[in-house]
This record gives sequence, structure tokens and C-alpha cells, in this order.
Amino acid sequence: MYNLNFKEMKNNVLNSGRKIAAAVFLMTAVVANAQAPVPPSEPRPGMERPGPETIREISTVTGKVSKMAVNEDFVYDGFYITSNGESVLVKFPPHLGSQITALAKNGSSVSVKGIADIAPNGEKSFRMNSLIANGKTVEDVAPAIPQTPPQEVSVSESGTITQLQKNKEGDAVVGIIIGNTILKMPPHIYQQQGQSLVNGAKISFTGFKKPENSGEVAEKKYTIVHARTISVNGKEYAL
Repeated sequence: MYNLNFKEMKNNVLNSGRKIAAAVFLMTAVVANAQAPVPPSEPRPGMERPGPETIREISTVTGKVSKMAVNEDFVYDGFYITSNGESVLVKFPPHLGSQITALAKNGSSVSVKGIADIAPNGEKSFRMNSLIANGKTVEDVAPAIPQTPPQEVSVSESGTITQLQKNKEGDAVVGIIIGNTILKMPPHIYQQQGQSLVNGAKISFTGFKKPENSGEVAEKKYTIVHARTISVNGKEYAL
């Protein structure tokens, strides 16, 4: 009788051990599955990954130069030609300005290879890839990297606002002209300080001069300053 009870107790202990081991195994598997990385799911409709940029065809436009065009720093970055009775804006990188202004003078005939586009204001434009004028060719190549990077030059000046520089559409201020200086600020600053930044207002400012880049040609020589602080109507603001 004693031996039978002992065997039953032994079997009960073994069965309990097996149940505990099985429970531990199941808990371990659950934890492992919870920590396993979830494979990325396919994007939902409307959230597809963007595809590669569409290839653009290079074409040729010919005509006579009618006038030059400048960017917001008054640096030449394009010119207009009359082609088949239409006016087309040809855009080029500003660092090619010295080469192009020497060839593409008003009235001269040019042949331009590039990509047709539409400017933000809706006019036809043409991004130059290469230009032939007066038997010479200018290719759109990247500017040479200077051996010595330009150093930032800080300024601290004051003056009177002589003009608010508008964008080409005329619906937003993109700079404040103070004599021969154009002060550049983030767009929201012009909106917040619109009532203070008017012609004839006194303004003080600190900032950094834009370095002169090789090859650029300016229609009018301005010092471009990117503002860090401005002081107007006795109040100073950090930008």
C-alpha cells in the first residue's frame, strides 16, 4: 500500500512538471512572437511610393535675344528670345552669367538646347543645356569648387528703407532695399512686420553678407545681407 501511494505521488509530480514545462514553453513562444519584427506592409491605396522622375526630352529653340532677365538678387540668370513670333524665357545657372552675357547680347541670334518648361507665372520658359552664339558654345557645367571656401562676413548697419522689393508676380515682399543693400529675411517676417517695414522707416540690422560667386554678373551692384536681427520702431527682433 505504501509503495502504491509513493508511485502515485511520483507520477503526480512528473505530470505537474510536464505541465509547468509546457506552460513555460508557450509563454516563451508568445513573448518571442510579440518581439519579432513586423515585415513592412504594402502601402495603402493613395500612399504608393513615388516613382522615378519622368525623363525629359531635350529640344532646340532658336531666335534673337530681346532682353536679359535677373533673379531676386539682381544677378543675371536668363534672357528672352523671340522665336516664331513668341517670347520665350531661357534660364541658365547664374555662375554662367559672365560667359553668356558676353555672347547673348540684345539682337544677337542664338541656338539653345534644353528642356521646355512653364514658369510659375505661366510664361513659356526653356532651361538651357547648351548655347551657341557667334560661333561659340557654352555648356551647362557645374561651377568649380573654390580651393578656399568663402568666409562669412558679419555686418551691423542702420539706414532708411528706400524700397520694398517684390517678387515677379508682385504679390509678396522678397527683400528690403536700404540704399545699396538688400536685406533678406524669412517670408513670415515681412508678413508679421508689414506695417513697420515701409518706405522711409528707420531700421537697424545685423546679419551676414552673401559672398560673391565666380562667374555671376549683376545688373546692379547690391550688397545682399541675410538678416539675423532687426530693430524697427524701437523694438529688436531675432530672426
